[in-house]
Amino acid sequence: MQTSARFLVRFALVVATFVAVPALASDPALPIADIDARMATILKEWDQPGMAIALVTRDGIVHEKGFGVRDLRSKQPVDERTLFGIASLSKSFASATVAKLVADGRMNWDDPVIRHLPWFAMPRERDTPEVTLRDLLSMRSGFGSSEYTFRRVSANRADHVRRIRFLEQRHPLRSEYLYTTDSYTAIGEVVATVTAEPWEAFAADMFWKPIGMTRTNADHTVARADSNAASPHITVQGRKQPIDWIYEDYNALPAGGVNSTAHDLGLWLQFQLNDGAVNGKALLPFAALKETRTPQTPERGRFAGSAWSEAAGEGDDAFRHPAYAMGWTTHTYRGHDVVSHAGGIDGFRTFMGFLPDDNIGIVVLTNADQSLLAMAAFQTMVDAALGRGVSNRWSESFRRMAVADAEAGKKRRSELEAGRLKGTKPSLPLDRYTGTFADNGAFGEARVHVDNGKLVIDAGRMQYDLSHWHQDQFEAKPRWPYEMASRNFFVSFRLDARGQIVGFDFSTGSVFKRLK
Repeated sequence: MQTSARFLVRFALVVATFVAVPALASDPALPIADIDARMATILKEWDQPGMAIALVTRDGIVHEKGFGVRDLRSKQPVDERTLFGIASLSKSFASATVAKLVADGRMNWDDPVIRHLPWFAMPRERDTPEVTLRDLLSMRSGFGSSEYTFRRVSANRADHVRRIRFLEQRHPLRSEYLYTTDSYTAIGEVVATVTAEPWEAFAADMFWKPIGMTRTNADHTVARADSNAASPHITVQGRKQPIDWIYEDYNALPAGGVNSTAHDLGLWLQFQLNDGAVNGKALLPFAALKETRTPQTPERGRFAGSAWSEAAGEGDDAFRHPAYAMGWTTHTYRGHDVVSHAGGIDGFRTFMGFLPDDNIGIVVLTNADQSLLAMAAFQTMVDAALGRGVSNRWSESFRRMAVADAEAGKKRRSELEAGRLKGTKPSLPLDRYTGTFADNGAFGEARVHVDNGKLVIDAGRMQYDLSHWHQDQFEAKPRWPYEMASRNFFVSFRLDARGQIVGFDFSTGSVFKRLK
């Protein structure tokens, strides 16, 4: 790691070299020491284990550093080459692989999906021949997400994509924005079909290797065994605790299963700032790369996120013109274009982005469960890069939101508990609830049986323990190495006039009928 002084000199040379690019600040040197001090403070303010950052320009990585620890047990320090699960930052690689195939003439952005996956089907049959690769990439497909439902029962990625037809169509195709990771799983299968190799192998060959991202991979079992890997952490009863690194949605890998470091992602942002070139040689034609960061779907309507706008308010700091591009989100901040994306999987929260006209890219990786922390750190560094100083403004704004979100979650649970009918019991002995059931195909067959005096549902690779809630309704908890209360849902059994179990409903939407 170079000293801060050498970084400042290097940064001044960078700005001088790119005279056509607006200066990052009135003083061409980033306040590295102030940034580091603020990042260390943010980590403590949010009570999170570890974080790694990188700041880059077209000319290279200006600064990279780790804060805190990889694991609360071992206390080993995070550095710029510590591996993290980067979650949905993976989507920028998925869209780039499509851009590469478009540039090579092997597909087009507006190809119907069924041109490459003839078996693909939308929730609404009439949309199947119409939906395009661009629709899937730009979050305007209109279907919901399989997260927390059947995603974990799929046998493989193709099986996962086949189940998209069973998702809820929440609004008409192309009518408005709706974030869903399943569309990117489908994109990965398109790329795999066209290239005749797994999506991650193509991504590695086309981008990770030539860019020099030597520590980037798409296998959590490899990543967690690495000698310099962060452990994911979640909050349990108010305390942070490390959990097993398991990418439970492995079948959704192109959407969120890449693992990387602050250093490697810094190289990825340098590639973006250089318009698709590495060491002066075009790796991807700019026209194709530019399409991935061009606004496609305005983020407005019922499903638009509000974190940025709530934290920024409607004054001079407001984030304006938010939109989803393809693997990137876009907005303007104080007249500056910002291209970015957030990521979150169990125990990891991440954020990265760049300001193309201001020649700066920023990476934030954390091994915790507070997504707003990564946003706050990113925006703090944006202000520093734009010469607006280093303050606690964004940490305070996003922390207020985090507290409000936590209180809202507690209120929802309290309201749920308040509606629970006390003193009831199941209508039948537990063995009368057992049998084989099936839904419309989203889950497929499910077997209900009794294990240690409790009902258990087996569905695909997953098992769910049922605890009586009230009457013939049970709370279902997925069997997993660690508990995530947000994954719980409710199962309501249906009885016929004779008092026989004829089926059950998941509160997530699936309806099961008895087979035998």
